[in-house]
Parts: sequence; structure tokens; C-alpha cells
Amino acid sequence: MPEVDFRTARVKRNPYARRIASGGLVVQVGRGRPKRLLESGGTTPRSVRFPDEIWALLEKRAKAKGLTLHAALREAILEWARHAA
Repeated sequence: MPEVDFRTARVKRNPYARRIASGGLVVQVGRGRPKRLLESGGTTPRSVRFPDEIWALLEKRAKAKGLTLHAALREAILEWARHAA
């Protein structure tokens, strides 16, 4: 394998770096699977059912915003909860 010439190599920036820095996302360091309920800061998993057309729409909107589907769902639910209170 040839060595990389860093003077001419193109650097691919992390598209999520700014959002991670502002959101305070914590990355697990160390080996192994996180302990139960500590995977994402002690959250409890829930499920929600939507028709396939709605899932497709949600995925499309999330991708347009540069988010994962689940991050977009969390953002929408938190926004709704803040304004509903």
C-alpha cells in the first residue's frame, strides 16, 4: 500500500461535526457494548407505527436536513413537547 501524501490528499470533513459540537453529543470510549439503558444517556426505547408512506416522507425530510431518521423524530418530538407545555 503506498504512503499517503498529505500535501496533496483531499480531506473529507465530517458533515456532522458542527452539530455534534453544539449538541454536546457524547461518544462512548472503550471496549464492549454499553450497559443497558446507558447506550444513549439513559434513554428508554419506545416504538411508533406509521404507514410506509409516512416513513418514506419522514426519511426524505430527514435526509434533506442532514439528519438520521431517528434524530429527526427526536427533534420533532422535543420541539412539540416544548411548545405544548
